[in-house]
Amino acid sequence: MKSRKLLAILIAVLSPALLFAQGGPSMVLEFVAGPDLTVQTPNGTTLAYPSGIAEDDAIPVGSLVKTGPGTTAELRLKPNGTLVKLAKGTNFRVDTVAATPSQTNQFALLGGKVRTVAAKGGSYEIRSTSTVAGVRGTDFTFAVEEGMKNLLLVSKGAVQFGRLAADGAVLESILVGAGQFADLFGSAFQALAYTAEQYAAEYGDVEIEPDKLKSVPGQDVADAGGKDPDGDGDAELGDGKEPAEDGPFVKWLKEALGFELGSVTIDETTYAKAVVQPIIKVGKLKLGLYLPVIYQSNLFDPNDWYHPRGNDEWSFGTDIGWNHDPAGAALDAVQDLALKIRFLEYGRQLEDPFYLKVGNLNTMTLGHGLLMRNYANDQDFPAVRRIGLNMGVTGAKTGFEVVTNDLADPSVVGGRLFFFPVKDFPFSLGAQAVADFFPARELADPSLVGDPIFLGLGVDMDLPIIRRNALLGIRWFAEGAATVPYTRDAVGGESPGLQTQFLWSDGQLKNWGAATGFIGNVAIIDWRLEFRYFTGAFRPAFFDSAYERVKGAYAEEYAAYLTTPASYDATPNVMGVYGEGGFSFLREKLTFKMGYFWPWSPDAASLSDIAGDDYFVAQLVIQKGLIPVVDVYGSVSYEKRGLAQDLFYDNDFALLDANTTLKGEVVVPVPKTPNLDLAFVFSTSARRDGNGDIMYASPGIPEMVPVITLETRLHF
Repeated sequence: MKSRKLLAILIAVLSPALLFAQGGPSMVLEFVAGPDLTVQTPNGTTLAYPSGIAEDDAIPVGSLVKTGPGTTAELRLKPNGTLVKLAKGTNFRVDTVAATPSQTNQFALLGGKVRTVAAKGGSYEIRSTSTVAGVRGTDFTFAVEEGMKNLLLVSKGAVQFGRLAADGAVLESILVGAGQFADLFGSAFQALAYTAEQYAAEYGDVEIEPDKLKSVPGQDVADAGGKDPDGDGDAELGDGKEPAEDGPFVKWLKEALGFELGSVTIDETTYAKAVVQPIIKVGKLKLGLYLPVIYQSNLFDPNDWYHPRGNDEWSFGTDIGWNHDPAGAALDAVQDLALKIRFLEYGRQLEDPFYLKVGNLNTMTLGHGLLMRNYANDQDFPAVRRIGLNMGVTGAKTGFEVVTNDLADPSVVGGRLFFFPVKDFPFSLGAQAVADFFPARELADPSLVGDPIFLGLGVDMDLPIIRRNALLGIRWFAEGAATVPYTRDAVGGESPGLQTQFLWSDGQLKNWGAATGFIGNVAIIDWRLEFRYFTGAFRPAFFDSAYERVKGAYAEEYAAYLTTPASYDATPNVMGVYGEGGFSFLREKLTFKMGYFWPWSPDAASLSDIAGDDYFVAQLVIQKGLIPVVDVYGSVSYEKRGLAQDLFYDNDFALLDANTTLKGEVVVPVPKTPNLDLAFVFSTSARRDGNGDIMYASPGIPEMVPVITLETRLHF
């Protein structure tokens, strides 16, 4: 008996030494997605992936692992099996790797986000400068933005979350269970139930393959929502209540489904509507569907439903006949399906190697926006539903962007091609072109203004000085562009064709513009500062949010210049500085942006001559959960050209003129009915007659009317 006890003691004492003799426990770089990862060792050496450190290499204890803005990484504790995934833009330090199960693995999150799937039987601690998370077998995310965000969200198990003093001592500690989150910078330091949006946002960019999850000892990928399959008590909810039956994915799916009942005015006719509008978010992918029944008097009579542009969108080819015309029926079915996609978005322009926007879109931009910025094809939604496209791909040497207002009926089409002339250096040169083939389509007689095509051509340069991250980002850019009309019909004595005199006459370049400046971020604040200069009829962001409403006026303006060239030569050159700033914080529950361009001209007799060239934009978004008790949420955005002209010179400020884009909504939850909201939706639209034709207040300027909708929204 004594010999057995002696042998047991000897094994317990020598087992750590035996483990180290075999290589010992270690943190291993298991998988990297992206090119930008470095490991700074305790002695100051920087190991860059994949030359200095590669997958399956051990990370020295005390090392700082950094992922760039386009890179994620997965680390594995061996032989323990715990898996740690680092999101993009994360700084993570490996402080201690436990030699025995009784010791604690210690890490530090200095910025960014990690997901930890901890093996049972071990002990783990992750610290930020302000908090500490004490963990046993569990699955959670931890996100840190210094001074702004310290968010712990638990999918499985339970985490002891402590608030730290300046000396590192724990001041206060709470237990955060499955289905809960806590944020040091929230309204209160307490464990609260997270929403489906929070779960999707926190887990969307740190997804792990199911096979890898299964490889973590004690983890069951089918288990979620705080259940404890092996009965060891490690996965109890922090509030002591029984866990919900639905796991996070089921709750997220329920929240994604939405149903609306209300009214909408289309072509001066008021319709009732019943619409299912699911919105699905997975990481950077966001899909919004629009499944409507818009009717006048009978919800259950398809003949009474509104048909956009005369198309029965619920026929899927049956109104044409699959036997009679299979090709036509197939095309109709594809169009009907496309109408059900309100938007599909992935990635961020200028930041991700691939971004995509499809559908009814309120913001489409080409390059940095001198020709096209915040162009919108959804001004008449839902009367007119378009399938717009804004897509970009950035490779190692070249890249491109494309845009169109409607894949089914393209009128506005543009593209940008760029390349990187210096190897391994992010400086880029680009060329871009945009055309509107039918800017006068809505006018009564397009031939009177020459039935023009607007052509825009430009060149640009771009240099990221500091790549965007959680704390800082700076990018320099410069663009130059010009616009010129191509007329199909004679106007003002000018023959049809490309009107090159708008570009070059009297030995000088005309009708062009240029812009240069910087865009970037400082912590949560995004900013833009640029200098603009333009001549003739050119306007920065020529294709903007109000373009679809005023393009008829542009056609009238160009026709007037062709008729009276002297008026064009008298147009003053304009310059000025555009500044824009905004922020988003409290887990993006509050977002605000404002920008303004004040014009100046050495050629103008007075400021009143150029006051119509100013530009103002403001946007406010309040997400659900920000305002306590009543929980009202919504958004409002306002864009206007000629604000100074209206305020100081014409003295007839018009909130709803054609140069203004106003839209928003206020949503009020119904008390004691958590799944029901009342929404007040407002916007502006061009007035149309019973045939769908625009009604004009003056040549080329549509008459604007408010569009107000009251809706009842049901979410599951």
